[in-house]
Amino acid sequence: MKLGLECLRDHKSYRNAGGSILLPNLSLALTVLGRYEEALRIHRLHLWWARTNSDEFHTLNALSHIGAVRVRMGDLPQAIRILLASLTLRERTGHRYAEAEARNDLGIAYRGLGRLVEAQQEHETARKLSIGSGERHVEAAALNELGRTLLAQGRGVEAAEMHEEALRLATRIAHPYEQGRALAGLAEHSAGVDPAEARRYWERALAIFRRMGVPERFDAERRLAGLVGVEADDHTRASDAAKR
Repeated sequence: MKLGLECLRDHKSYRNAGGSILLPNLSLALTVLGRYEEALRIHRLHLWWARTNSDEFHTLNALSHIGAVRVRMGDLPQAIRILLASLTLRERTGHRYAEAEARNDLGIAYRGLGRLVEAQQEHETARKLSIGSGERHVEAAALNELGRTLLAQGRGVEAAEMHEEALRLATRIAHPYEQGRALAGLAEHSAGVDPAEARRYWERALAIFRRMGVPERFDAERRLAGLVGVEADDHTRASDAAKR
């Protein structure tokens, strides 16, 4: 991210380093850190650069990334329109690389609107495409999102299986962000069944999220605080029962 910011300040350095690479990667780093407005501005700059240079691949790539940021900002209808536009452009141009990521983000947007069947279809398609393209980090992300969608459908056991598979894959490819998200997914599955196990999962996820400085750490902290209260209540009830 530091290199990207330096290149934006120095136009000669920007050209030498390859702006078409730096802009999207800088924006992706900002997105992971939760700095969505900044990420959106740079993705728009990337889109302008792509259109100015008549670069179809980077045009659809920028659209996909803008759609992904819109998903995270909660602007789901607009995100869906942008992501579908990027997918249409992919079909027309034949540029299919990174389609898996766009479809996974589309699934997140559908889930947010309660369109769970469509969400599941997009995550499953994203998983299949990522395996074919060798994008293992996207495969891990698709597994995690599929797990969340299955949990929203009330299919907790299947959801846990997806998160476990995502955790194995993310660990194997050394991708801490998806490791943390898999642990968070397993924690959500365990919360209503075994609060102590859920707490252990959240603690592991929180350690990763804090180390990375990503906004998911705040949700993990809230969930842990809630579980401490649940465990305290359980302990009190157990003590009262023993006294009787």
